[in-house]
Amino acid sequence: MSNQCSVITRFILVSSLTFHLSPVIASEIKQSVKQIFQGVATGNSSQNIPKIKLSPGYGVNISFIKSGEIVEKVWLDNPTFATLDVDGCLSTEGRECEQEGATVVHLRQITPLKVPQLPNSNTSLLTVVAKGKLGRNVYLFQVDMSDKTPSYHTIEIIPNSQITPENTQFYNIRNINELQQISKGLKIVNTRGLISRESRLWSRITNFLIEVRMGEPVNTAARKSGISMELVNRLIELGSSSVMK
Repeated sequence: MSNQCSVITRFILVSSLTFHLSPVIASEIKQSVKQIFQGVATGNSSQNIPKIKLSPGYGVNISFIKSGEIVEKVWLDNPTFATLDVDGCLSTEGRECEQEGATVVHLRQITPLKVPQLPNSNTSLLTVVAKGKLGRNVYLFQVDMSDKTPSYHTIEIIPNSQITPENTQFYNIRNINELQQISKGLKIVNTRGLISRESRLWSRITNFLIEVRMGEPVNTAARKSGISMELVNRLIELGSSSVMK
């Protein structure tokens, strides 16, 4: 009887621990992948270029799978503390590829090397040239050394077109009605195809969404993105008219 009670007690304890640990584990899994919009990683935003911190024993992946791009070339300016690899083949001097291109870049920290030709530094610039359906992009990353356990193992580059009115949050708008109107106005523009995705205006509006989602006030985001407040107000009008119908 005592053995049976002991088994039941252990089962309850394990079940309780599993129940309480599940949200923690799920939270860590969510944080293990960091998503960055193309506009930020290419420097076409007011945000600083992404930073990658390399910790001992942990590598970091940069994935271009979701952006639908193929990596053509990479440069790591300071190779004294990090190594670089890709999941495909990149042509270099003296090396030819039957099928050139990669979709994932992998970085990891190494014991610092002393190279006479290079100054001592614990930071480096990583440049990635990638090609997609809409042309070529140049991505920039600041790579640093770190002694802390990383909060993510993969950086996903996602297309700007994935920013939609439904998942855009306007943190700095105090008037909740105005927030709803802009969101609905953007949804109308998006669903009706009033602006071509290939146009410069669409790109500017996309950048506007990035800025606002990153926490910029609407008027500041509009100025930085090169769109007028008249356009923003027009989106508000569209949103208002959809509410009245």
